[in-house]
Amino acid sequence: MVAPPRPVAPAGLGAVGTPRNGRGVGTMETMMTKKIGQPKQSGNARAAKAKTAARRGRQRPQTKKQIGIALLERPKGASIAEIQRAMGWQAHSVRGFLAATVKKMPGVTLISEKPENGPRRYRVEAAGA
Repeated sequence: MVAPPRPVAPAGLGAVGTPRNGRGVGTMETMMTKKIGQPKQSGNARAAKAKTAARRGRQRPQTKKQIGIALLERPKGASIAEIQRAMGWQAHSVRGFLAATVKKMPGVTLISEKPENGPRRYRVEAAGA
């Protein structure tokens, strides 16, 4: 009696759910989500990497807070719509940022101006200026 032919595994797989390279055993789901060959970096390694990047002249990306404050420091200031576009926030989030973050910054005064023919504009000034 002749044995029936064995089913052929898809490319890259040995037995069911195990990779042919022998790097691990698990289900297809764990194989697809598991990162192989990239060890986790410790906190010290990440800090050292950031320090060397800083020495090479690379800057960290700006935070949204820094972007918003830079807009408000302009001579004309910024409207809520301009801050929305720059930060990708909704209007209520921008108003919350102005009230909770900018107003509470020490040494900074938030000024709100409503011109006759345009949207309300906000800007910041140093408290002593």
